[in-house]
Amino acid sequence: MNRPMVNLGAGGFVSYFEDGGATVSLDPYEGINQEFSSEPQYEEQGIATVITDKLQSSLFGAPDPVPTNEIRKSGRTNSENRDVYYPEGQTFFERLATDYDYPVDKLEDGAEGIAPLMGRNRMGVPRSDLPKAQELEDARAHMLASAMAASAYGPKTAKKAGDLSEDVYFFGSNTENAIMDKRNNAIGIDIFKKAGINATTAQLTQMVDIRVFEQLNAILGRTSEDQGPPTSRPNWRKNFSSPKTGPDLYFPRKDSGKFIEDKNY
Repeated sequence: MNRPMVNLGAGGFVSYFEDGGATVSLDPYEGINQEFSSEPQYEEQGIATVITDKLQSSLFGAPDPVPTNEIRKSGRTNSENRDVYYPEGQTFFERLATDYDYPVDKLEDGAEGIAPLMGRNRMGVPRSDLPKAQELEDARAHMLASAMAASAYGPKTAKKAGDLSEDVYFFGSNTENAIMDKRNNAIGIDIFKKAGINATTAQLTQMVDIRVFEQLNAILGRTSEDQGPPTSRPNWRKNFSSPKTGPDLYFPRKDSGKFIEDKNY
């Protein structure tokens, strides 16, 4: 991967080289309305409204303001609701393939694209210390779902809903995963506040994707020393940690480099 520049579309460009020294020059939210003058008084719907909406959607097929499964898959090439999240331009995974050289597979409809969970190349990465496609999809999903929840219910309600979800699933998961998810949820809520209360789903999606790509660019800009683990420990988990600011793009790992399994009860 020797290309000196990655195009972030409306977000600008980032220059980097394999031996480190990333240079970022962009205005990631150019063209997107941002309401910074003073924080508005958000209308908080309350956690009971979130739970009621989820139950009505699950039991009676009512519209869900935050369709989490759809959101998770929305960055794929064959997303069913592409026109909602990407009314124009490439999807998240299409850009990941063209701009970052992540490997693609044959999809069910015969097209080529990244298949983060079931594809033959799902564990492939352009460089050994980069996140897998499924890790990127998970981080993006938490950020975008939280941004959309904040838009639909208010940021405080979205935080409570996200924390409740992590705490409920904690008994089948692990502490490290909960920490990762809460970090990404918080960033999604912050993105909504930056976008403003009138931001569309497509605008929130664009801002979320940019934050993920910014973090991926920071990882690509690591020095050669930071890229490579000790010779005796080629999969050491130190190489699978995100910069302290921005989203967390890595699942928790063991010292072997393998993902930490969720608990099973």
